[in-house]
Amino acid sequence: MKIILLQDVRNIGKKHDVKDVSDGYARNFLFANNLAEPATTAALAKLENMKEVSEKEDQELTKRLHEIAAQMHELGLQFELEADGHGSVFGSVNKEAILKALRDHGVVRNERVDIMLEHPIKKTGEYVVPVDLKKGITANLKIIVKEKS
Repeated sequence: MKIILLQDVRNIGKKHDVKDVSDGYARNFLFANNLAEPATTAALAKLENMKEVSEKEDQELTKRLHEIAAQMHELGLQFELEADGHGSVFGSVNKEAILKALRDHGVVRNERVDIMLEHPIKKTGEYVVPVDLKKGITANLKIIVKEKS
């Protein structure tokens, strides 16, 4: 029986794939758990429309991520922290602080970004932190940590 997967199913395929499975497996498991639907001509036409919409949304997301990467490249985030006279700061700049600053500046809204900071920044100076925006797009964000006056 030909089916259209509505969700990813392990060892069968990914969402929107058209697969050929046994009748019993389709009726007793896939259809019963709303994981698939029969591949009728109407369902196949609906699938094509869904794929077109999905591709368009994916292109818009990629475009938005490129815009965010350009903004991050131009933007330099500055943090002022209490410090001793030797450049060591009391406290640190961590992923959450950077993400909050990006949201405060309006660079990211609800996009999922991965700030690749291995350790919190605990010294004054300039740092370049890579940010993974997903879909293979990364940006380098300049972080400046200054001593609070």
